[in-house]
Amino acid sequence: MPVFASDTASVTLDEAIAIALSQNTQARIAFEAIGERTAEARQAGLPPNPELGLEVENVLGSGLYRGTEEADVTLGLTQRIETGGKRENRKRLSRLSEAVAAAERDVVERRLREAVTHAFNGLLAAQQEAETTSAAAERVRGLVPALRQRFERGASSEADLNRGLLALDLAEIRAGTKQAELRTAQQTLLALWSESAYRPLRAEGAFAVPATPLPGLDELEAMLDSHPAVLGGQQTVSVRRAAFDLEKSNAYPDVTLGAGARHFAGTDESAFLFSVSIPISVFDRNQGNIDAASSRVVQADLDARRTRVELARELQQSHQTYSSRCREAERLGRSVVPTSAKTSAAIREGYLAGRFGVLDLLDALQTSADSRMQETEALLACRNALASIEILTGLSGKEEAAEGDAQ
Repeated sequence: MPVFASDTASVTLDEAIAIALSQNTQARIAFEAIGERTAEARQAGLPPNPELGLEVENVLGSGLYRGTEEADVTLGLTQRIETGGKRENRKRLSRLSEAVAAAERDVVERRLREAVTHAFNGLLAAQQEAETTSAAAERVRGLVPALRQRFERGASSEADLNRGLLALDLAEIRAGTKQAELRTAQQTLLALWSESAYRPLRAEGAFAVPATPLPGLDELEAMLDSHPAVLGGQQTVSVRRAAFDLEKSNAYPDVTLGAGARHFAGTDESAFLFSVSIPISVFDRNQGNIDAASSRVVQADLDARRTRVELARELQQSHQTYSSRCREAERLGRSVVPTSAKTSAAIREGYLAGRFGVLDLLDALQTSADSRMQETEALLACRNALASIEILTGLSGKEEAAEGDAQ
């Protein structure tokens, strides 16, 4: 049973991440949100537009005012003057909102890197499992002729032959299942690239226990302070405070200044007009919006604290998984898998020499395959946990920067 098609495209982890960052729809939306905030900040700095007004009096009436000959025409210009620092508060709110959008984009990028790394590791594991089950089925398939020959010679029972055929059926079913899971793993990675059509992929890279030691948990938790979600939460609090200041400034009434000219048709004379209008804050002093903005500041502060706690919990869980599953994978790869493979080979030779029964042989083959599968599962959990730790703390970005400096 082939594990890969001839037209399978190979991809490394760095390539997979680069493709996702350039094609993923959610990442592109987050990037466009920054442009939206930038445009809003530009709009927030603009003053109110002046208004041009035309007023015509004493027209289309009766008697002397039947027509338009006695019309008095007034042409005026009014300008609203913002008070209380509204414009500056609005500009500051927009600038801070732009910073929040940038932090949200960074969060999306980090989460996307994590998802792609997990999907890539999942594809590596699926490839290894497909190869393991395919090889296991091939080993059992190679034993069937020997089982048949022993049965035909009367050296073993028909039950032994049936056990071998049954083991072959089960091995082929497992191999087919893992082949389907391999396709699912490929589709998972393609989905993160925002590709809807399936195409075969092969992940290229090492799939082993990481050799680089990690800092202690306390040091890792301190690195969470630079996580964009934490920084974004702090910036959101600043945004809510700026919105609170804006609502307080909105309580101050704006002044509207006007100037114009009036032409009196009856005397054919003209005069200038000047006006000033100020709303009287008797009922509406924006008190409801001010109180609501104050409550939103408290909510943002609580949400920022919750985010920091959740990131710490996620880091602790990932660190625990990394410690336990990496040790498990290391032990399996160092002793269990080689020993089970050696034992399986020895029992196969002993079976052919008549020293072991078919049940011993099939059990040894199954144990060898199971130990490899268990190692793959432990490696996947270990490497995914490491990826989560690196992305949560920013370790992966620091390592990339260090490599770039060295070059």
